[in-house]
Amino acid sequence: MPNRLRRFLAPPIFADEEKTRVALVLNSFVWSAIAILLSIVLFRMVAWAENGYVPILVLLTVVGVLAGGQILIRRGYVRGASIFLVSALWIVMTYQAWEADGIRDAAVIAYIVVIIFSSLLLGWRFASAVGGLSVAAIWVFAIMEKNGLRSFHVDTSFNYARDISLVIILIGILIYLLISSWSRTLQSARLELNERLRIEEKLQRQADYLTALNETAMGLLSRSELQPLLESILTRACDLLNTRHGLIDLVLPDGSALRQDVGHGVLSKYNGTLTGKNEGVTGSVWVSGQPMVIQEYGTWEKSLPDFIDAGFNAVLGVPLKVGNVVIGVLAISYLEKERTFTEEQVRLMEQFAALAALAIDNARLYEQAQKEIHERSVVEIELRASEERFRKVFQASPVAICITSLDNGTLLDGNDAYWKMSGYDPKESIGRSAEELEMWDSMEDRLHFVTQIKAQHSILNSSYEFLTYLTLERHFAIALYELIEIKDQTCVLSMFYDITEQKQAEDALKNTEARTRAILTSIPDMIFEVSKDGTFLDFMASAEHRPVMPPAQFLGRNIRELFPKAIAEQTLFALERTLETDQVHAFEYGLPPGEEIQFFEARVAAISSESAMIMVRDISQRKWVETEREKLINELEEKNSELERFTYTVSHDLKSPLITIKGFLGFLEQDAFSGNSVRLKTDITRIADATDRMQTLLNELLELSRVGRLMNVYQSINFADLASAAVDIVQGRLVAGNLQVHIQENLPVVYGDRQRLVEVLQNLIDNAAKFIGTQTQPRIEIGLHGYEDEKPIFYVKDNGMGIETIHHDRIFGLFNKLDANSEGTGIGLALVKRIVEVHGGRIWVQSETGIGSTFFFTLPTGPAS
Repeated sequence: MPNRLRRFLAPPIFADEEKTRVALVLNSFVWSAIAILLSIVLFRMVAWAENGYVPILVLLTVVGVLAGGQILIRRGYVRGASIFLVSALWIVMTYQAWEADGIRDAAVIAYIVVIIFSSLLLGWRFASAVGGLSVAAIWVFAIMEKNGLRSFHVDTSFNYARDISLVIILIGILIYLLISSWSRTLQSARLELNERLRIEEKLQRQADYLTALNETAMGLLSRSELQPLLESILTRACDLLNTRHGLIDLVLPDGSALRQDVGHGVLSKYNGTLTGKNEGVTGSVWVSGQPMVIQEYGTWEKSLPDFIDAGFNAVLGVPLKVGNVVIGVLAISYLEKERTFTEEQVRLMEQFAALAALAIDNARLYEQAQKEIHERSVVEIELRASEERFRKVFQASPVAICITSLDNGTLLDGNDAYWKMSGYDPKESIGRSAEELEMWDSMEDRLHFVTQIKAQHSILNSSYEFLTYLTLERHFAIALYELIEIKDQTCVLSMFYDITEQKQAEDALKNTEARTRAILTSIPDMIFEVSKDGTFLDFMASAEHRPVMPPAQFLGRNIRELFPKAIAEQTLFALERTLETDQVHAFEYGLPPGEEIQFFEARVAAISSESAMIMVRDISQRKWVETEREKLINELEEKNSELERFTYTVSHDLKSPLITIKGFLGFLEQDAFSGNSVRLKTDITRIADATDRMQTLLNELLELSRVGRLMNVYQSINFADLASAAVDIVQGRLVAGNLQVHIQENLPVVYGDRQRLVEVLQNLIDNAAKFIGTQTQPRIEIGLHGYEDEKPIFYVKDNGMGIETIHHDRIFGLFNKLDANSEGTGIGLALVKRIVEVHGGRIWVQSETGIGSTFFFTLPTGPAS
């Protein structure tokens, strides 16, 4: 019951705050006035019973008006109810004064209540109107009383006090309601002011944050290097939240983990550490992509022991996102127990993280751009180097390459192989058209080629045949044509791989294969296939020979079981080497062992890593033929050697005595004119001696040719005597050239054919005199230069023209003359070399152009042991 009464008496609540306030005042005033008036009605009913005069109808009318106003208020017509109540009350009060004592009635004082009530409910304008009407009514009552139009009576003091008290009570209620309304208004204004101040403070703080964000954004976006940018981001973030402890983790390129790139405060020691997904704050933020606030880190279920030991209290982690992709995590921490993160700080860090992520992404793009620029620079350098290498390869390539224009076939470039293969001269050919160079048999063929390459862009001709320019030599090549663009000009890159030699080789191979097939059909060899361990696997019979036993008796059996031990081991050794080296191995064997009446040749060739083929041929007849041939060859070589030596001696060695004779004949003429008989006799003697030596040599050669022996009997000879004999033979040339010959003393004794050894020295001295050049003091030395393998090393040295190093080996060849216009046949030094080598020695030369030559040779001092 009390709750229902409370709800009945409670004022209605509306969405409009002012409407609710007016309804509250009306409700309070109406219920208060109704309660008071009902009390007065009861009181007056008693008084009426006593006095018989009671204005009860007026009071009940007022109560009805108030009740009607309450009904309007409940239905939401607050302003209408206010106007109704004020107007009705004013009319009732005016009616009461009109019916009663006029200006002297207490109802006139009630005008004050109505005016205050209207100002409280309807504002000063309506209250002014009500006040004006009230004043007008008072003056009407006053004028009517003045003119006698109304009469009045004076109430008793009790009644007057009663009415005045009622008015004062109503005024007090209105004043209370007015003060309460003003108090509530002031309280609301105070709350609104505080809220406004709080909002202004919040806006100012947000303005400060936005200013910081703007400054941060401008500072971050102006940085291009990633690491300094990360340092700046973390410093700004710590400054915004007034802490020294923070970190930035970035996702690794492979997306496997987070890596701490920068840290401040106690977190700086963890730089470089890796964090997996859902590990700690940063790992959880990375997976969720949403900010995370941990106000008590020590009690958090995913807290890390190291960070707990560091004293973390509150931790804020925000993702660094580009679009929907998390590229890293920014984490800020408070160590102080009383500090926590607010929602405003979280929103601030979200905005800051968005700017930071953009700046990091820009820095990465900048670094990537710088890297690409560097790589492009490197590529350009490599491209230039590649172009240079291509140019070198182009020129050095064995494949003939040329570049021609597509329209008229103008030759633009070619490599050395092309000029060599085609026969064109690059100086005369570059810039000329295909028609001018006669590259095609007809221009119709070229038009067909252009149409084809435009359609296919690439043409391969594996059997291109052409004739070289001018020489008309036939060549075969593999031709490849490619369309290329060079400086906005369509060109044809032509490559020709010369296969002329391969073509010739193929033809030769075909002929060889035909011959091979013919040979295989008539091959006399027996062919066996054997395994790696020597087991016979297969057999191919020969056209001429059969094995000593039927194949059924040796197939599947091992070589060791069928052949003597020596032959089996020899065969298995050859088989092993063949399978290891993949090369053919051959050996010969005779049967039966110890007698070797019949001989065989076995050739082993690998078929695979597990088997080989053995071809066996009967070579008994060949062995006999080879033996007889060796005998005949040896005899023929001996005869040829003798014949060569005889020819060389007759054509070369007899020349020196003849020159001596001819030279001294000139001296004889001079001696005859001068009358020098002593010298004349000496010259005649020397001529006679040279003639005798030549006769002796001819006689010996004739005797050698008759008996078939070339060398004389070996003997021990003093080398000085050999040198003197040789000097005497060429004395004429020496005198003619004014040469001085010095023979070293105490030269050793040598063992050999005296005649041939004299020929050695004779040829060497004669050559020295022949090529002495323009020396003013020509000189020849003959002596000893140590020993080699117990053989003395002799030398013949001159100070003549000398011999270039490249000719040191060539001069010992037959008929090799360095000066084609010089006398002689060019076999002198070859004859010297042969004689020395027959005696078991060797000969060589040391010489420099313009200084002279020294010929060294070794000779034995006794017969071979």
